[in-house]
Amino acid sequence: MSFSVYTVEYLGNPNHIAIFVENGSNGSGTLYHVVGTIPQGMTFEKKNRTPDQSATYVKGSKRLIGHVKSDQMDQFEIVCRLIPVPGAQMTLGGKLKDPSKPLRRCGDWVNEAISKLIAEGLVKCEFDACLERSY
Repeated sequence: MSFSVYTVEYLGNPNHIAIFVENGSNGSGTLYHVVGTIPQGMTFEKKNRTPDQSATYVKGSKRLIGHVKSDQMDQFEIVCRLIPVPGAQMTLGGKLKDPSKPLRRCGDWVNEAISKLIAEGLVKCEFDACLERSY
């Protein structure tokens, strides 16, 4: 048995992006993402939810990436946890702590996680989804 793996978006400036694994028959599943702020840094979070039940879910943003086998979910989570989360990158006054490095946001973490999940063979990528994005 396998589960579908998606990216989903929630309203923000810019929008918040997360990985969603649909593992419930009613469209529910598990969200893997990083939460926090650029001045304070972010942390990894795993949360059970149905994306479109959230008031901030961006309708139509659920994009299929591929599939993961149900017996590989532990490894899937391990890979997600091993991707470095964006740390504190800006002062409260709005200045970059290290101007030589670009800002790293939740979407950057998602791209890195998906790239690693595909490279490790945990996510079998849908052909069109891989062409549309830079994993």
